[in-house]
Amino acid sequence: MPARIRPVIAYLAAVVTGGLATTILSTQIVLQYLVNAGAAMPLDARLDATLADLGGFAPTLTLLTAIGYLIAFPVARLVSRRIGGLRTSGYVLAGFVTIMVMIYAIEVFYQAVLASTITPIGSGRDLWGLLIIGLGGALGGAVFAQLAKRKS
Repeated sequence: MPARIRPVIAYLAAVVTGGLATTILSTQIVLQYLVNAGAAMPLDARLDATLADLGGFAPTLTLLTAIGYLIAFPVARLVSRRIGGLRTSGYVLAGFVTIMVMIYAIEVFYQAVLASTITPIGSGRDLWGLLIIGLGGALGGAVFAQLAKRKS
């Protein structure tokens, strides 16, 4: 594979992985909130909700993830070169932080522009939910780190 194409393919794979993983994790967190409130949540209901979110929520979330990674991955590359290592960890952290910043930015937008006090992404309402969906972004960062490696 030509050297110029490798990072593009790695980026696209990371975006798809990060967007889909974050969507799936987000769905499961919200469903767990419902279980914690006393709702029954059979496996088929979880699957239906997940498929619905993959069709409805994932495209927007994946687009926002793509924009975030365009900023975060070059920063991770610069930092890892400057400190002389931790390349994979840097991309994983960049993916994680992308989701954290994205969730915060969405909430700020809703408050400032729409004068709304709702939390638009329910899975990001508490610290645990936010940390868990951040793992979806981190997975995208790990995919990028692995696929963008130069062959020696």
